[in-house]
Amino acid sequence: MSYLAQVFKVFIASPSDVAIERNLVREVLAEWNEVNSSTRSLVVLPIGWETHCAPEMGATPQDIVNKRILNDADILIGVFWTSTRFAK
Repeated sequence: MSYLAQVFKVFIASPSDVAIERNLVREVLAEWNEVNSSTRSLVVLPIGWETHCAPEMGATPQDIVNKRILNDADILIGVFWTSTRFAK
């Protein structure tokens, strides 16, 4: 059955080397929606550069992502990784 809900766009910002972790964030958001969205009338909608941005000319890739996705996002989740072999 349908219901009215407020939608929050959640921008998952990350470099391409953390694709597995980025997908885990999407899975967690999907699970949250399944459990909570109808009772709270709230949906968290994951958005990211790989799914919500098409190639474009005339600006840097980061500027395109910022214009197309980041400026309209309500929440930002940043995912980064570093190797422990570089840590001192």
